[in-house]
Amino acid sequence: MSKTRTPHALQQILPGVLEGMRSTARPSQEGIESIWKRLVGEEAAQHSWPQRLIQGKLLVEVENSGWMYTLSLRKMQLLQGLIELLGAGRVKALVFRIGERKDAQREDKKGEKGA
Repeated sequence: MSKTRTPHALQQILPGVLEGMRSTARPSQEGIESIWKRLVGEEAAQHSWPQRLIQGKLLVEVENSGWMYTLSLRKMQLLQGLIELLGAGRVKALVFRIGERKDAQREDKKGEKGA
């Protein structure tokens, strides 16, 4: 005997399917940077930048120890925001380290100072 399933309207099924796809898709670097900027604010985003998300750990480089300390004070709040915006299980830890931004935007700012 075969079971017959009750048909469901696409509008009832589609939201769940899309949510499932969103939760399994890896977020883009641009998406992570946008979320980071939204969470920390404009000023802090100029002095910190997410590098990579690997196995639930988001590595964020900061300009100096002062920014590392400032962001570390907000670590749990930032982690909760990342979890809410990226999805449960996507981010489990937030790690800060001192580093140097390597993108063109950083180079442009250095060039402006020397002019």
